[in-house]
Amino acid sequence: MARPPLDEDRNAVARAERRRQILDAAKHVFAEGGYHGASIGAIIDRAAIARGTFYLYFESKEAVFGALLDRAMTDLRARIVHVETDAGAPPPEVQLLDGIARVLEYIVADRPLAAVLLGSTSTPDAEAAARLQSFYDEIRAVIARSLAKGEALGILRVTNPERTAAALLGLVRGIVEYCISHAAEVEGRIGEVTRELVDVALRGVLRR
Repeated sequence: MARPPLDEDRNAVARAERRRQILDAAKHVFAEGGYHGASIGAIIDRAAIARGTFYLYFESKEAVFGALLDRAMTDLRARIVHVETDAGAPPPEVQLLDGIARVLEYIVADRPLAAVLLGSTSTPDAEAAARLQSFYDEIRAVIARSLAKGEALGILRVTNPERTAAALLGLVRGIVEYCISHAAEVEGRIGEVTRELVDVALRGVLRR
């Protein structure tokens, strides 16, 4: 007799929740010990699951690290602004401010994730370093495409999109590091921090 669709839905929800549980545990373990210092055993203990359960979802530490980055990339993509120029759309700078604020709020609010994204860049593990580099390459590509679109629409001046994207990503990473290390100072002031970041990105620091 076929299993009722409702049971299948419940099982799917349960599997998704268990996978999320493992990823959240892994995020904290990677944040606390770095990639090299993390272990599957520590992830299992943190998630309070059996070893066999872990391997139902992930085949290795590398696999769970990659899945964690994939989830972060999906969440970031949902927050990266695509400036609209249709009639009635807010001014491009307003849209840009909103998009960057959502990105910063997402990363700064999740300090373990920020530690993984910022701290794992120095990992001695070549495969993890390559996976993290791929993550940042994808973000740079998204920014570069947005820059090219802005140039085509006449909103932005002509630049080298790849190099400009790398510079902008460096600005964002720097401000995230600052926000994490000065959490008390910037709490509740992400909007102000975002305006400062966008002002530097768009206008530089020279007095005009």
